[in-house]
Amino acid sequence: MNSPGFTVLEVSTRHRVSPDKVRGWIRTGELFAINTSDTRCGRPRWVIPPEALAAFEQRRAGGPPAKPPPRRRRPPALVDFYPATAAPGHDGVTGEAA
Repeated sequence: MNSPGFTVLEVSTRHRVSPDKVRGWIRTGELFAINTSDTRCGRPRWVIPPEALAAFEQRRAGGPPAKPPPRRRRPPALVDFYPATAAPGHDGVTGEAA
């Protein structure tokens, strides 16, 4: 069966949002849809034409994701492998005689 458009459930599944979110897009005019219900005062049945969905997706398409800020690195701790305080005959760490 070749459908004339998408239902609210199909669009919500496609965009991974709730059907209420899609109905909100329709209510605000962000997404064009046609009400195909039998009565005017009954519950609306929305059908979204493929052209309207393509235009909606194009408007909402963003650019590439923002680049994360550079990580700040801590300066390396200074390790003194040859301490100047070591006297001959001492180990240089505890100050005791070797």
